[in-house]
Amino acid sequence: MSPFQKFARLSAVAAAVIVAAPAFAAATVDANAEFDTGVANNGGGSSQGGRIETNISGKAEANGGFVAGRGTIIAYLNGGALGGNNGAAVDDAWVQAGTAAFDVKMGRWEAADLYPTPGDVFRFGNGYQTNNLRGRSLLTAGGGGVDDRLHIALTANLAAGVSLEIGVVDKKDVSAAGALGFKGVRPALSFTAGALTARVGLESGKTADVAGSTNEVSFTGFGGTVSAAVGGGVTLRANFANGTTSYTAGDKKQSAFLIGADVGALNLSVETSKDEQGASTTKRTGLFAAYGIPLFGIKGATLSPAIGFQSVDTTGLAKVNNNKVGARVHYDF
Repeated sequence: MSPFQKFARLSAVAAAVIVAAPAFAAATVDANAEFDTGVANNGGGSSQGGRIETNISGKAEANGGFVAGRGTIIAYLNGGALGGNNGAAVDDAWVQAGTAAFDVKMGRWEAADLYPTPGDVFRFGNGYQTNNLRGRSLLTAGGGGVDDRLHIALTANLAAGVSLEIGVVDKKDVSAAGALGFKGVRPALSFTAGALTARVGLESGKTADVAGSTNEVSFTGFGGTVSAAVGGGVTLRANFANGTTSYTAGDKKQSAFLIGADVGALNLSVETSKDEQGASTTKRTGLFAAYGIPLFGIKGATLSPAIGFQSVDTTGLAKVNNNKVGARVHYDF
């Protein structure tokens, strides 16, 4: 571990203690449950996945500044997720400090989303989303070596509705056998004005050549999202992403595009993505939708019938069609 990584980790621990001491009495605790039940084709049959999420958060303000922290524990339905941790895992674990003009955040969390997917109950996806350096499990595709990575971001509020987030990920030995990690920098610019919201960003860094390789290769990507409320409870959305990884076997180029609409409680999206490397190309085209129905008028309780479709066409292989239907139950305790 580098001296900078050690300093960042010690700073995070110290800041967490600062948060806990003066603000413990004001700490908030909340929880929610989310379960997806569905039926898939291609031999998938019936399935049910879900989790209970518990959050503890706090924030203290003084002298024009603030310190905040949050911890999230996930209890999974399958009882052995994320490396067999007896069905429990840490999702968020971060500390943040700053002023109204700027702040610094470090730990485990997800940075600005450049490819949001509302209503993604049964989204198949698998396309590039400019999120290699966003955070959480995406820091290490194979899940290995999560504890030795650094994730820190500076956010500056440049003007009303305009902010710039610059995130840095440093994962040592990204090319170690089984690590398959990412490291690099990820700036993202966000803009909000009335009914319009937009975010653009890029990422650049290093990853492993292939699984088990000791070679590091470079990758770059850029993407963005825009949404606009057009009235009558209707919001239109669009995402795009484009990235290149320079493997020794040849550059892998990836792109994705999504358009969607939120009409009241209905979320509907159409998505396409493509991966190209040498003579091999994989094209995916999909649709997913969900409709949120309140349960008995109870706040935070919804039942969302959902569908997902996807067609995958890979060079030299037969086309594969994936379909899934079912519902999500969500309840805020």
